[in-house]
Amino acid sequence: MDTLNLFIVSDSTGETAEHVALAAISQFDTDFSKIIRYRYVEGPGRIDEIVSRASTVPSIIICTLVDRQIRSALAQNSARAGVPCVDLLGPIVDALEERLERPPLQSPGLLRKLDEDYFKKIKAVEFAIQCDDGRGTESLPDADVVILGVSRTGKTPLSMYIANKGFKAANIPLIPEVDPPEAIKDVPSSKLVGLIISAERLIQIRQERLRLLGLEPSASAYASRDRVDREIQAAVSYLKSLGARIYDVTDRAVEETAQEILDVLRAR
Repeated sequence: MDTLNLFIVSDSTGETAEHVALAAISQFDTDFSKIIRYRYVEGPGRIDEIVSRASTVPSIIICTLVDRQIRSALAQNSARAGVPCVDLLGPIVDALEERLERPPLQSPGLLRKLDEDYFKKIKAVEFAIQCDDGRGTESLPDADVVILGVSRTGKTPLSMYIANKGFKAANIPLIPEVDPPEAIKDVPSSKLVGLIISAERLIQIRQERLRLLGLEPSASAYASRDRVDREIQAAVSYLKSLGARIYDVTDRAVEETAQEILDVLRAR
């Protein structure tokens, strides 16, 4: 037999069954003349149709079904019709059930959901990097949240934390001498978040930053009281004009502020 019909039967997309079957058939000098896919099989009602069709041609059934009742029906019907049926999940699930001493969830598509969540996080992290520190402003309308604040208020770590939860976060520094990007006007106020901090704490953070750079803090206006007061006042005024939600991050861990923002994002 040089050709074979492959029947893929799954309560989800069937990708797992198809990939495994193709990996196995690659070990033989033959091809499938046809691949017949039965996706999202959620009840025993379609089993008769599948087996009846498979019994009319040289075929093999490969299934990934988490529901024990449907698996059993397919196995019994296939055996009566003389059609080979390979159950990829059943033996593994049964062994895990025995070892873990608890029944399986029998919920289709859980692996796909995990994969989707993973790739959503990857895309969110890529977005956060692209839109960090005022870059990629053309993508702001696609953001789930846009974080604004003066320098050293923790915008980047906050963006990355939120991105690792699967939400697209951009951040923009607020500098009195520089006009904010026009693209902010296209972002709904519900997506705008402003970070404020006490002048004393910001001065301390900036002084430490300057020392790390090998600079003398007293020689730079960056950490001066006048400069810091002016930046904070301008930022608060601008954030209020946008209708942004404002968070005081003075002496707060990134996780604390992030969780409050995530609560809002998840409630949408």
